[in-house]
Amino acid sequence: AGKRTDSSATNGSSLDNTASSASGLSAYLQVFAFTGTSVTVTIQESSDDGSGDAFGTKASFAAVSSANQQQRITASGTVERYLRIVTTGTFSSAIFAVAVRRGTAQDDTAYT
Repeated sequence: AGKRTDSSATNGSSLDNTASSASGLSAYLQVFAFTGTSVTVTIQESSDDGSGDAFGTKASFAAVSSANQQQRITASGTVERYLRIVTTGTFSSAIFAVAVRRGTAQDDTAYT
């Protein structure tokens, strides 16, 4: 949904993708502005939005300690129906965007 601003560790709202998918994901992180020591951005997944199946980590970007950073990660296997973006770390402001694409890493070779 565009840029997100977190002022402390945050569990983001989940996105309902209506079904799981079996061929992994690729994700991209862009950090536009940052104040603090470090922030780690993680993609979590759940089959039922955390009702009975607690959110668990699907993939995690490396910790970021400055603005104007970009990262790409991939994860294989089944991706559950609900995804959310979580931040942890010691920071007072992190402005960032995450894009997630379901599909194998091989599908993304044109974008690397």
